[in-house]
Amino acid sequence: MKRLSHAGTVASLLCLALAGLLPGACASEQSSLEPADTGATSSGGQAGKPTTNGGSAGKTASFGGTSGTSGGKPNTGGTTPTEGGDSSEGGVSSAGAAATVDKCQTSADCTQVAGSCFVCETAGSAKDCVDHGAPVCDNGKLDPCEVCEVDDVKPCTQLGRPGEFSGGTATCKATCDGWDTSTCSVCGNLVVEPGEECDGNADVPGAGGAAGGAGAGGAATGGVATGGAADGGAGAGGANGADNGPHTCSDEGIAQNPTVVTPCTDTCHFDTTVCTGCSKGVGKCLDDADCTAAACNGAECKVGTSCAVECGGGGVSCSGVQCNHEATCDISCNSSGKCSGIVCDSASTCSLDCSGGGSSCDGSVCKAGATCDFDCRSSGSCKDVNCQPGADCDFNCSGGGSICSGKATCGAGKSCDFECGTSGNCAGLVVTCQAGSTCSFSCTSGGSVCPKATCEAGSTCTFDCSGGNCNAPTCANGACSGN
Repeated sequence: MKRLSHAGTVASLLCLALAGLLPGACASEQSSLEPADTGATSSGGQAGKPTTNGGSAGKTASFGGTSGTSGGKPNTGGTTPTEGGDSSEGGVSSAGAAATVDKCQTSADCTQVAGSCFVCETAGSAKDCVDHGAPVCDNGKLDPCEVCEVDDVKPCTQLGRPGEFSGGTATCKATCDGWDTSTCSVCGNLVVEPGEECDGNADVPGAGGAAGGAGAGGAATGGVATGGAADGGAGAGGANGADNGPHTCSDEGIAQNPTVVTPCTDTCHFDTTVCTGCSKGVGKCLDDADCTAAACNGAECKVGTSCAVECGGGGVSCSGVQCNHEATCDISCNSSGKCSGIVCDSASTCSLDCSGGGSSCDGSVCKAGATCDFDCRSSGSCKDVNCQPGADCDFNCSGGGSICSGKATCGAGKSCDFECGTSGNCAGLVVTCQAGSTCSFSCTSGGSVCPKATCEAGSTCTFDCSGGNCNAPTCANGACSGN
């Protein structure tokens, strides 16, 4: 209680004496003893009372979360700061205010609406989705939210999922927000299109294969190339010419095994590895040999041999390595090494070590009939992997920071293991376990996430997700067991 001065004491006694005659005579003295309860906080306001001097309510951010950069929401009587924080000047301090929390990581986290372009960028002390306004298409520069300008073109093979397009050229859409892929070639539609030599059974008749001109020293007549040398192109037209029989090594100008038929691959090109053990024109054909670092780029392990590809270590990268039919390849991209576009052909056996922080084997392909073991433990990365139907693939993506994504099909008679424990992340790996296959999923402890699995009728899928996330698998009757 306040200590009163002598003058104050006399005034108080006089006030009390008059109180019976004049109600309210002491009201001003009451005000001098305790702070007025006006509901406003000027400096250091009380918790639990509305703050009139605070910031205005933050705008609702429907494009990536609540914004804390436009002022916090007012504290309307509670003692707990609301989302966005109380931005009162000198009012209640909001510990852990939302303004310090990122609302997005990339622009893909922002929801786009017509007439706007929201970009994830730093706004104040945190990342938020900021509206840059509608992009101006075809103004000669690439604005935010634009993918291309109207006159831009791009090879179709650089678009879509790996292997989705086999050739052709895409043009920019009139809206500048994407590519028009209607002119792109699609392998597997039984039509030989630009960039393709063949398509399933629709091989271009005769020695030339796909349209593309005569071989050196030969002529393209009626769609059939005659007398083409090794570097010669294909006969023009093709489909309208006479059928001279299946395409052979001789048609490719390869002297070895001239009568051997070159089958059409799943990329719609003739497989010339059946002629010499490596593809025609390959830069390096490893014949029971090894390679290191940049010397491995574009290298192939010859049919039926064993090779070691050494691309491990910080700053080392390798791309386009192919393990041919019936070859055995030991591929090391660990200790921060980076490998991309590795292809394990049918009947090959590949061991890919991409373990350790900064290591990657992204974009690898394991073809039908191949056996592939992906070791992406301890923060390794095996993204956009394509394990085709008929392949036998195992994945180890255990440990915090490890990521496996892409698609994998475990076919009849195959046994496939997926280890994503101890905080491993396999959420982006789409797995199909077909009838007659056996799939094992282990995603235990520490927030581990299993692949997105579909277990078809007749498959056997076992899950161990103790302390982890099974990722809601789709299971046919009796196909799945475990926890």
